[in-house]
Order: sequence, then C-alpha cells, then structure tokens
Amino acid sequence: MTHEERYNLALNYSKNLQKELRNNLVCSCLYGSTSRGTDTKWSDLELFVVTKEEIPSRSFLVEAIPVSIQAITETKLVEKLENPDKDWPFYAGLMKNLEVLSGDKEAPKRYLEKAMSVPEDKCVETLKNNVSEFVFESCGRIFSCIARKNYDDIYCAVIETLLETRTALCLLNHSFVNRDYFKGIKETFKFKKIPKNYPVLATKLWQSRNPFEIVRYARELLNNYVNLLKEQRII
Repeated sequence: MTHEERYNLALNYSKNLQKELRNNLVCSCLYGSTSRGTDTKWSDLELFVVTKEEIPSRSFLVEAIPVSIQAITETKLVEKLENPDKDWPFYAGLMKNLEVLSGDKEAPKRYLEKAMSVPEDKCVETLKNNVSEFVFESCGRIFSCIARKNYDDIYCAVIETLLETRTALCLLNHSFVNRDYFKGIKETFKFKKIPKNYPVLATKLWQSRNPFEIVRYARELLNNYVNLLKEQRII
C-alpha cells in the first residue's frame, strides 16, 4: 500500500465515522507515520477519534495492513490530560501530533493547552508516586541477565530501561516527545533535567551489542538517574 492509498483510506474511514456518529463526533484524527508522510508499505494506519458518548475502539486488517481506530470520549480525554498519570506524556504528545481529518479542527490544540496548563508539580508528584515502576526493575533485569548468563534477553531489557527513562524524564520536565523508540529518546536529550552523561550513555546502551559493555553503561546510567532523583527530591 502506498502513502497515498493509506492516507486516502484514513480519509474514507473518517468520512464514514462522521456520517455514522454525526453529532457524537468531536474529531477524527490521523497520527503516526502516515500523518508525517514517513510511512512505508509495511506501516500501520492509526486513527484517534474523540466523541461525546462512548463508542468501541476497533482494530482490523486491510490487505495485511493493521488499522486501529482508538476511540475516547472528550470527558475521559480531558481528565487524562488534566490529571497526570504515567500515561500523561503519551497523551500530551499525541495531542501535538494529531492531524484532524473530520470534525473540529481546533480540538487537539485545545486539548494540548489543557495538558500544558497542568502545574509542573503535579507531573513531578506523579513521577514520585510511580517512581518504582520506572527504570529500577528494567535496569535490574539487565544485571540479572548477566548474572544468569542469559545474554539473549538483555537487549529487550535495555529497550525497556530507556523507554521508561524517557517517560520519567517527560514527567520530571513537564514535557513530552513527538516520536517513538530511539528518536523519542533523543528528544529527551534536550530536556533541562536529565541524568549526568545521559545522551552519551543512552546512545551507547541502545547501540551496543556487547552484554558486558551494556551492563557497565547501565550501571553508570542508573547511578546518575538515582542522583538526579535525589537532587529533585523524588526519592
């Protein structure tokens, strides 16, 4: 499927949703690689639909292409944006990157403003309340892989560690990222509050294929992360 075919498919789904939902639809939006124009023939198609009354989300295949229509009521979305939890960075970033295909064109902008109007200390408190879920367990899994000589699993633990570090830093900095995986991690390199040597260590962790190098980088990153949390009175 070409970019044009995938984009037109998204337009058709949005038009059909508008006809089906009528006044219940706030907006039907496109996000991900198709919205950015960076999709390939293997890329999925992602729609985000905001409604007044609840409707089910849907997932299906079109010519072996995964299509997801994630639906949420406006009330629930605003609650998520104004009351931070560990998913707050995801939803805030999503509002920034939605392309409205049908419905209220200004809705994502309003939602993003609600997210960014949340006091910074609320995000910090969220991190403090959930700090045990970020980095410590996944980084410990790296060390356990070495102890067990289970080197094949260490790379998954590295990815978990860095993605959790990204989320923790988003909360600490009252911010979000616009991309997934390593591109999103690189965006956090520019945050004001980050662990010492974080850009270098995170890059080496992501790129290394040597388990013993990985555990050395992970230990240093964990120590620096803990120091940052102490400086910010998170722990």
